Amino acid sequence: METYKGVVRTPADAIKLFEACRLGLLPRVQRRLSEKERQSIKSGSVFVWDEREAGMRRWTDGKSWSASRVSGSFLTYREMEGKRGSGFGTTRRHPGRSPDSGRQSDDDQDGEPEGYRYKTDGLMKQSFSITTSNGQHLHLISYYARPLPGTPSFFSPLRIPHLGT
Repeated sequence: METYKGVVRTPADAIKLFEACRLGLLPRVQRRLSEKERQSIKSGSVFVWDEREAGMRRWTDGKSWSASRVSGSFLTYREMEGKRGSGFGTTRRHPGRSPDSGRQSDDDQDGEPEGYRYKTDGLMKQSFSITTSNGQHLHLISYYARPLPGTPSFFSPLRIPHLGT
């Protein structure tokens, strides 16, 4: 059910995948994922869908995610332990840090919602969406893990020959 297995680093990578789907070189998601498909999501899983064609506007994967953060042209999320509940939405602050001290980095654990923790070795999820000139609403979701030393990396779509230049 994946559209692509790899990494999406730039908007150009995402647009390349949208175009490959348009040309029929890669499959688009046609429906919501089954429970079995959700459980098979791992680092490198990339999914592309058209809102009208798939009959869905929002992506659901059964995982618990942090609030979104803008990272370049992408919305980025971190996988959380447990499910969202009563404590979600309030943020723990580092002692001595004011609420106006600026945006935290992805490595900063101080922004965890109260009562929740980032999942150890959890996935990261990034989202990218476009609306084409003919009104198509296309979405891309990609999952990745923070690389560990010695871990093989995935190819960017721009480096895959059959996707063209």
